[in-house]
This record gives sequence, structure tokens and C-alpha cells, in this order.
Amino acid sequence: MRKSLSLFLAGAATCGAVSAWAQAPEPGLMPDGSYDMYAGLGVRSAPNYEGGGDRKVRALPVLQIGWSNGVFISGMNAGWHLSSAPGIEFGPLLSVHPARSKNGSSVLDSAVAITNTNSMGITLPPGMVTTAGTKYNLSYRFRDIGARAEGGFFFNYYLADRLRITNSVLYGAGEARNGLRWTIDVQRGAIELAPHHTLSLTAGATLGNRAYNTGYFGLRSEDVLSVMPVAAIYDGKPVAPAPVWAYSASGGIKDLHVGARWNWALSPAWLLTTNVQVTQLRGDAKNSPLTDRANGMAVSTALAYRF
Repeated sequence: MRKSLSLFLAGAATCGAVSAWAQAPEPGLMPDGSYDMYAGLGVRSAPNYEGGGDRKVRALPVLQIGWSNGVFISGMNAGWHLSSAPGIEFGPLLSVHPARSKNGSSVLDSAVAITNTNSMGITLPPGMVTTAGTKYNLSYRFRDIGARAEGGFFFNYYLADRLRITNSVLYGAGEARNGLRWTIDVQRGAIELAPHHTLSLTAGATLGNRAYNTGYFGLRSEDVLSVMPVAAIYDGKPVAPAPVWAYSASGGIKDLHVGARWNWALSPAWLLTTNVQVTQLRGDAKNSPLTDRANGMAVSTALAYRF
């Protein structure tokens, strides 16, 4: 007897942030040589990109397959359970990081620079002073980033039955493909609400290295079109627009997130799955000129069939 899959359905093509649910599903027991598979279609409403102020509604294909040898596909992730020890799961993990586009991320978006304006406070060059709280009208090109293949590993540890700490570490995202991100969550799975209804909960954080955070929340100098100070003076005289300035995001916590997934087993073969995830950007990601809203919510629902 080897491993199978309990349901953690993830989107096969998502927009915006990569879901905290899209990682290694829970293994179970199933006969050698067998597999467990869910496939379906739904709809997802989410910010057009992490920190975006607009929302996009898109079709959401869902796919999850687990084989008895421990190999699995879960949405845009694939991996292999290597552990046979009770309470511990680990193995290699491959993923596709969605594209980042101001008009709404998807794996099919093309990379086109879009002119945008925003306002924020920045640090001035030496010799230039402003009143406290001065804002700058910042005009810049929004640089799209295409979908990126990532590689890494996952490690999960069970604190109790259906309660586990999950970790996934992936490398390869960002414009230069050198972004490293670590997602850590506490997950409580399969809470029985009523016959055929279960609820799963998750809470955690995502950390990124400087390359990852700057790739998605930084602003390069060549993309800054103008920075117009408000009420700035130099030697008692109004100044011209401030010099070209770029924003760099340091490594550290990118976001905190919580989520809930409700599964309704309509029959032995059909399942309705609904997911809500709330994300709050932190640190330099929150303060980025590209961030319109630090708090974002993604809602999805899909109908899946078990083969």
C-alpha cells in the first residue's frame, strides 16, 4: 500500500498571487499502481496583480492528480513525496509562477510596458528639503514579468491529525529568474461541518529574497518617467522635478495570509470546492509605488469530477 491524495484542489491557471493552497497535497493510502484524479472548471475573482487596485474575474481550470508512488500534480505545481515516516512529508517541488501584469496576470500575458502614475513619499537627495509628509507625483512604466518556472522542495510536519506545518521553498521567479521565496503555513484540514461538507483553514506568511521582492515590487531607474515634488525648495527657491529615482525592496516578509476552503461532496464523483484567501502585503512590498492596495482578497469556486 502506498500513497494517494486528499483534496487540496488548486487552480491550473491562476491570476495574481500564487495560492497558499497550491503545494503538496496530503498523502494517504492507495493500492500500488493506482492514482486519484480530480479535474474541473470554475471562476476566480482576484486583484489583477499582487498589490493591484483593480480586480479581474477569470475562468479557473482545476486539476489534481496523485499516484501511488508519491508523485503528484496540484494546479501549477508538481512534486514527489519521498518520505515514508509518519507525520513527515518532503520531496522535490516544481512550480509555475504566474505572470505579473497591471492588466491582470495570467500565464499567457505578454510583456508590455504600461505608463502609470502614482503618489508616494520618498527620500530626497542631500541639500533638498521639503515639509513633512510631502508627496511626489511619480510617473513610471509598469514592467510586466512573464510566467516563470521554479524549482525547489517542500517539507511538511504534522502537529496532530489533520493539523500540519507546511513549507515550500522555490527559486526562479522574477524578471531575472533569481527570485527565492519561502511559504510557511499552518493548515487544519477536513473539519466536518455536516455530512458531505468539510472546511479547511490555513494561515501563514511568504518571505522573499531581495531579488524576488525587488523583481515584483521594485521600480527600475529607466522605468521612472518623472518625479514631480510638491512644495520642495532648494536654497529658498522652488526646484525643478526631482532626479530620476528607483525603488528597491529588501528581502524579508512579503505577505501574511489566511484562507478557508469549503468542499461540498455532491456525489461520490462530483465535488464543489470554494476558496477564500485574504493577503496583506508587508514591509517594502506594502510600501512599493506599484502597490495600490496592501490588502487583497481572492475568491474562487469550481466544480470538479473525480475520475
